[in-house]
Amino acid sequence: MKKIERIVDMIEADESNVAMLSSGEQIAAALLFNRMDWLPDDYKHPLDAIDRLGDDWLHKVMDYHRSHS
Repeated sequence: MKKIERIVDMIEADESNVAMLSSGEQIAAALLFNRMDWLPDDYKHPLDAIDRLGDDWLHKVMDYHRSHS
């Protein structure tokens, strides 16, 4: 979960950092912060973004969300 925490820390420090993330990281950030406007242009629908994220990343995002809500 350390990678997820790094992403969260980057975004909390400055939301514009989302632009420096990979597509998968941008999707994770968009889901964690409930900011669908952060989804990459190729994945504007949340279901397409979740599919792109894949099972491993989705589980990490969900685990982080559950432990920090």
